[in-house]
Amino acid sequence: MTEFTDISAKSIKHELETLWAAHAQAGLKGQMSLFSQTIQEPWRSKDPGVIFWFGPDDSDKVIEEIKKYYNDGKLPNTPLLLNPIVHDENKKALGSGVVWATGFALGVDRLHENQRERVSGLGALSCYFDRGDVKQVGLKMLGFVKKALPPLEDGITVAGCHELYDVSGFKSEEYGRFYLLSGISYLGKHGSFRQPNFFDLVPEGTEIKKIVASQKVDPKFLADASFCWNAYDRHHSLYIKFGVDPAKVENNLKFYNLCARDIELFDATGAKHAHAETKAEFDFLVKGWIPRGAICVVGATGGTGKSSLAHNLAVKAAIDYRPDEPRPTWLGSEIDLKNCKGLCIYFSGEDGPAIVHARAKVFDPEGRANRVMFQRTDFGEGGTIGTFLKKLMKLPDVSLIVIDPARKYLTGDENDAGVVSEFFEAIEEFAIRKHAAMVVVHHLVKGAKVKHVSEIYDLLRGSQVFIDRPRVVVGMYNEGQYTVAGLSKNNIPPQMGMIQGERLYVRDAARLELVLVPGEKGIRNANLTEEEIEALKSQS
Repeated sequence: MTEFTDISAKSIKHELETLWAAHAQAGLKGQMSLFSQTIQEPWRSKDPGVIFWFGPDDSDKVIEEIKKYYNDGKLPNTPLLLNPIVHDENKKALGSGVVWATGFALGVDRLHENQRERVSGLGALSCYFDRGDVKQVGLKMLGFVKKALPPLEDGITVAGCHELYDVSGFKSEEYGRFYLLSGISYLGKHGSFRQPNFFDLVPEGTEIKKIVASQKVDPKFLADASFCWNAYDRHHSLYIKFGVDPAKVENNLKFYNLCARDIELFDATGAKHAHAETKAEFDFLVKGWIPRGAICVVGATGGTGKSSLAHNLAVKAAIDYRPDEPRPTWLGSEIDLKNCKGLCIYFSGEDGPAIVHARAKVFDPEGRANRVMFQRTDFGEGGTIGTFLKKLMKLPDVSLIVIDPARKYLTGDENDAGVVSEFFEAIEEFAIRKHAAMVVVHHLVKGAKVKHVSEIYDLLRGSQVFIDRPRVVVGMYNEGQYTVAGLSKNNIPPQMGMIQGERLYVRDAARLELVLVPGEKGIRNANLTEEEIEALKSQS
């Protein structure tokens, strides 16, 4: 068994604070409870039938109650379970702002990473359970909801808990409905299970309210996902390929049925023929400028305001705009709000918190950017941005990562191809797996004199890798009272909607923004439109 430490106490306080924030978001106020079962299965307890009620300000009392029954981890003891359902003062169940599940790989079963992938796809967070010295034998799963979920008849789960557990694919039903606090060990029929630290689920230093507000689980989506998961015979490859759409299940299963419902044969015979239609359009965070799932480098001469530009994007993409508000723009193009539902993480390697907060106040005077996360360069001993991004993989939805500037996050010389390649591999993996826009701010060589954005491609400082690896390079330079911007590199076909030519902007010093010069004066060297080409053809 594991003793109760100061780390355990800190973890549980962080956990309770997160749960109360989620309940508050769903409009719930009241009490939660700690309890032990009246029976000895599946959880053993020295003191069955314990119940302790507490409110949002009672974390210290909760810690003392846990210590009293836990016996510092020595058997016999009673590790208290948590009931996350909020009750009123008369102990009437009101509901919950969270949905949860517990899953263990028992016997010869092993935990597969695709289980965590499915949980993440539902919008839920997850972290690993240990069994004694054996690591990663299960998942603690937690999702936040917008509206309170009603309690079910068992009194310790709400609508959605079963569906979350179901899609995770575990075969440990008797454990699935219980909520186990982090930092303490629970002795069950199949061993002693422990999730070491809640900070593995919600990282230390993050703003809890922003995490709760941005990572939402849709109960209907949970129900649909559970239906599809079982309709596809609980096969991960079918579920991932076909997605969550109950209306398409029958049509999607036709090819699978023709393959005698043999998953290996199905995979070997080009299952993509049976897949629902693929997207015909390219996904953008900013139409024509910033694609999702790819790396975009912003390279510019000094004084163009590239840091302000990148920070401005992170702030705007993190605001939930009202339907009656004008759509936000960046470099004169519309930000696609349907692709801006998740966290926007801004890594600032040069500007400290004071400067960043001052800029943010200019961009967002009302403080509405509730989904932006500010990070510096300190990732702990031996940590890199790559290791930190791996931790952030657990976040269900990340819309945008801004890294400003690249050289502050390299593990060595920016002229070393190996060092720069390692950096790009880490950020590219995150961009692709999370389908996030990845914007990297980078400097040009000293003394660069730019007369056209196409020249910036060859003036990026450091290794050739800075030129080769990004899919898009946005170039900027000053020209008198104007700033010129355009695409120095673009590996995306024009028909996908990428901008053409150079754009001309005036600098708004008060708002730290670039304002597009309207009309034809604002666009230089643009390619002919389809209409113009057709007009020329008709004249020939």
